[in-house]
Parts: sequence; C-alpha cells; structure tokens
Amino acid sequence: MFKCLALLYEYNGDYINSLLLYIKLNNDRAFDLIGRYNLFHELKGDDKVYRLLQKNETKAIELFVHNTDKIPVSLVVEELKKRPKPPDEPPEPPRVTERKRRYLYRYLDELFLSDPDAGDDYHGDLVALYAEYDVTPDKTKLMRFLRESTKYPIDRAYEICEARRLYEAQVYLLTKMGQSVKALSLLIDKLGDITAAIEFCKEEDDKELWDNLLRKATESRKPSYITGLLQNIGTHINPKDLIAWIPEGHRIEGLRDSLVKILHDYKLQVNLNEGYKRVFVNDTVALGKSMRAQARRGTRIDEGSTCQLCTNPLIQDHEAFLSDVTVFFCGHAYHNDACLMGRVVCVSGVKS
Repeated sequence: MFKCLALLYEYNGDYINSLLLYIKLNNDRAFDLIGRYNLFHELKGDDKVYRLLQKNETKAIELFVHNTDKIPVSLVVEELKKRPKPPDEPPEPPRVTERKRRYLYRYLDELFLSDPDAGDDYHGDLVALYAEYDVTPDKTKLMRFLRESTKYPIDRAYEICEARRLYEAQVYLLTKMGQSVKALSLLIDKLGDITAAIEFCKEEDDKELWDNLLRKATESRKPSYITGLLQNIGTHINPKDLIAWIPEGHRIEGLRDSLVKILHDYKLQVNLNEGYKRVFVNDTVALGKSMRAQARRGTRIDEGSTCQLCTNPLIQDHEAFLSDVTVFFCGHAYHNDACLMGRVVCVSGVKS
C-alpha cells in the first residue's frame, strides 16, 4: 500500500514525499530519486542516512563519497555518530549504535581513499575507527593512514594505539614525535624484532640509538639478538664496539659465519671507497683541464674598446702603436705598455 502511495507521489511530481516513503520502505528506488531529482538536501534528520546504508551499504557510501558538495561530510558523520537522546525517548539499542559506527568507519575510509582532504576534520575519529575495525594484516590501513595524513592529533592517536597495544603504530608515532629511544625499546621489548630494530637504527643513523640497541641486545642474553646484530649491522657501526658489549663466555650460534660476513661487508666497503676515490680523482682532473682550457681561450674585444689606463683604443691600425693587451674576467682591458708592471690589478680588484 505504501509502495503504491510512493508511486502515486512520484507520478504526480511530489518527489520529496515519494522519497521519504521509499526510504521508510527500504526501497532501492530512493537512490534513483535522489540522483535524478537532486534531492540530496532531503537526507538530513530522521536517520535517513542510516536507512540508506541499511538498504544498500555499498551504493549509499558511493553516493555520499562522490557527492560531498551536495551531501556535506559533516551531515553524514553527525547522522552516524552516537548522540544523546531526549529524556522522553528510549535510548538507542547498542546493536544500532555499533552498526552506525561501522558504517561511519566504512564511509570515512572510502572518503579518505577518494579525497584525503575532504574529511580532514574527522581524521582524529578515523584513527580510532581504524584501530577498532581495521582487520587487515598488521593493521595495513591504519599504518597507511598514519603515514599519509597530517591532520590527526598525534598525541591522541598515540593514546589510542597505546590503549589497543598496536606496537607498530606506536613505533611510527613515537618516531614522528622525536622519541626514537622509546620507539626502539618497543621494537625490542614488545615486538622482539631485532631485524626491524636494526633497520630502524640504520634509518635514524644516531649513535645513541645504536648504543641503546647494543645494550638491550646484550642484556637480553638472547643468542638470536647477538647473531642478528652480527649479520646485519654491516658497516654502520664498528664490530669492535659490538664485540665489546658481548659478555665473556656468552655462547653465540653461527659466530664464524657472522664474522665472515662482517669481514666481507668491510672488504666490500673498502672496494667501494676505492672506486669512489678513482671516480673523484678522474672527475677532478677532467674538470681541471676543462677549467684551464676555458681560461686560455680567446676573448672578444669590441672595436671601440679603450684601455682603462691610457684611454687609447685597444685595437690600433698603425704597426707602431700595436701592443699586447691584458683582459680581465670582469671585462676590463689594458695595454701592456701602459702598465708600469707586468702584473696589474683591475679597477674592480680582480687580479690578472
């Protein structure tokens, strides 16, 4: 019956009442009316946004994301956020609140992928939503968002990740806040990932971090940590410093192979340095020759140019007045005969 009434409204051109009925009936026709007759402004209030999402989540999110100029982000967010009910109204069922929160997560996630700046006022909320609902391995979506967005409050983001024990996100945020030592502690103490800790120190390239890593690795007395350091530090720190940290009598698995790798890495570094030196010397010689040839090349003198000392023309027709000419890089020129000494100083202060 209500569907017939909605059709009658539509046939009579009363598209607003027709839309309201279609939304109440959870009818897909509502999406067609909104787009065809530009009824986006009618979606405010009465849980219309929520009802459209209930009917067809994918279609509704696509509609909201691609029409932010007609359906403001603030409208969708406020419709889906939990709001206090008046005292005379029954509270919202928890399952409805949870469903709305999931819809909000899906909407803001798709909006960020489509236009990272469109919903930047809600990036703080999106951190909490990613932390709660991102089910990708290693919280891939959350980590991508933290790296790409600059609009979330970093202190609040850290508190959220700390409460949920999201250690990789904590490491990234601590590094962003300049607390590299604390980030390194999380990598070793909570994640137990010595390889990641070594890569972290390589990226930060800070001696204090390397010292902290060596201390923590040796104090843990885990052979895998020492082996990992021996095999992966390369030439970033002196192996003597690492060996000095190892307790006497500590058994290390694969020590011979690790030492062979260290020696190989150092030999490779020496060969690279020698190669760099050869390239540098060759380039220096080539550039020196080029500069010398540039300095020795001829310089153009205009026919009307005059000597800066005697004011006579530099170019003379009569043989008796011919004289060698000294030209400076600044452009000033002199007759050698006009100079009292063989080495003169230009009026600009440039020496010949």
